[in-house]
Formats: sequence, structure tokens, C-alpha cells
Amino acid sequence: MKKRKFAVLRLLAGAAEIDAVCRALQQYAFQPQFDSETPTSAFLGTEKKSGDESPYGTALSHLRFVLDVAGEPVPPGDIYAEPPEDWAQTADALYRACRSLQTEKTQLQEQAEACVQGQKKLELFGDLPVDLQDVAECAFIRVRFGHMPAESYRRMQAVYADDPYVEFFPSFFDRDEIYGMYFAPRDQAEKIDTIFAALLFESLIIPSLSGSTAEIGAEFERSLQILETELADLNRRMDAFFAKERETGSALYAALAGAETLFGLRSHATRCKDAYILTGLIPAEHVSDLQTALRPCKNVYVVKKGCVRQRVATA
Repeated sequence: MKKRKFAVLRLLAGAAEIDAVCRALQQYAFQPQFDSETPTSAFLGTEKKSGDESPYGTALSHLRFVLDVAGEPVPPGDIYAEPPEDWAQTADALYRACRSLQTEKTQLQEQAEACVQGQKKLELFGDLPVDLQDVAECAFIRVRFGHMPAESYRRMQAVYADDPYVEFFPSFFDRDEIYGMYFAPRDQAEKIDTIFAALLFESLIIPSLSGSTAEIGAEFERSLQILETELADLNRRMDAFFAKERETGSALYAALAGAETLFGLRSHATRCKDAYILTGLIPAEHVSDLQTALRPCKNVYVVKKGCVRQRVATA
């Protein structure tokens, strides 16, 4: 660690040239400080405004979403790019269009996943010839689909061998788990549910659709094919959208991120009518270069107030 020498500067700039001044200050590592030495009363009661919320925050957040969905990296801010006059409307339109496409895609993916999970659950219980909706709506018997540990199944066979109401019908074996179902008369359902809960039975909700497992499985397959076709069409529409708007989104983001950087510098200044007063630190070796960069600005005055030393990290 070693100390680096910084010059303390105070700048007076006209409103028409403040952005040009801020670009030069940003280039030469200017560190703004809130101007505590300039009393508000000196500016005819004009209030000093600092720390204002950036007007670009929402638009930048929306554009980051668009770029993320497009799989594009977020570009660095460009302080020299001038945002278009309709930047807010453009960012909002891009966001709304992208959000609509992404929401549609998410909904289709969730429906497709539901079909896949429904198929997997049906496969666990084999080819039941009964109508599953009739089973679910049976007036006198409750049916529970689910699985239990193989050890629990063996214990059930030993302990409840003489109980005709405690019987589990296996349909699928998966390592230490057995999938299947049990039946319970409604007037004894609570008792039998308690017994199976003690046996670590975990219930599964299978699709409550009309038809046998084979018929419902075929319906799932048809639905899945339709959803995959719709997803393919949507992906083509999204590709076309991003091919057209990707460059616009990246360029607008860079311009607004640069504008936000300049706004951050301006927010430290005291403004009086059409003039800004900005105070801060700049590495002493950059003072001459900064003054050279500001020469084209006609209404900018720089006052050097001395130097301070601050510790900075060394490579």
C-alpha cells in the first residue's frame, strides 16, 4: 500500500456543457464529493439536490431482462452515446414484447412438464382397466395410490395378515420402494389411513381424468406432441424477434448505462439556475490532462484547492 496524491477541484459548468464535463471527469477518475462548503443561501434559495433517484433504473432493468432472455451479455455503459428521445418508450416496448413471449413459453413448458409427470405417474401403476375418474368418485370405497418402503410392506404382511381391510396391491418395484394402491371402505378410511401412515406410505396424486391408464397415457402423448409443436413455433418467433431487436436492445442499454453514470456525477453537484458546481478529487497527475480536455467547453471554470493523499492498493 502506498499513498497517492489527489488534487481537490471545484468546477463551475453551464447546464449545456455539464454532460461533456462529466464525460471528461469520468475519463480521468474523478471522485465526486457532496459540496458541503457551498451554502444554499448563496444561490438565492435554490435547493441543493443530491442523491436523486436515477431516471434510467427501470429501463435498464427491463433491458437486462430482454438481454438475459436473448442470451446476450450485458454491454458496458457508453458515456459518449446519446440516448434517443424515445428511450423510455423503446425500452418499455422491448420489455413488454419479450415478457409476453417468455410468459407464453413458460406456460407451454409447464403444460408439457405436467404431461410428462402425468405419464410417469401412470407408468408406476401399470395398466389399470378401470376408469380412474370412476375410481376417484366411488361412493363407498376410497383408493390411495402411492408407495412405501419394501420393509414396511413385509411388516404389513406379517402384522396385518388376518385383517382383510389392510391390503396393499403392488404394481411397480423401484429398489427399496414399492408402488401400488390400497382400498378402504369409507366408514373405515380414517383407521386404515392411519395404519398405512405408520407404515410410511406416501400417497401420490395421479391425473383425475376419464379412462383407463392406457387411454389417459395416449391422451397425454397426443397433448405432448401438440405442445412440442407450439413450442417449436414459439421458439421460431422468439428467434425472429431477437434477430430484429437484439442490436437495438444492446445499444440502448449501453447508452442508458452511460447516461446513468453521468447522472450519478451530476447528482453530487449543486445547481443554481443554469449552472452546476461540482466538487471532488482527481489524481494529481491527471489535472493537466483534464484541463486540456475541458478547453473546448466555453462556460467551464476549474478551481484547484490543494492536494490530499489517500492510500490506494498497489498491484
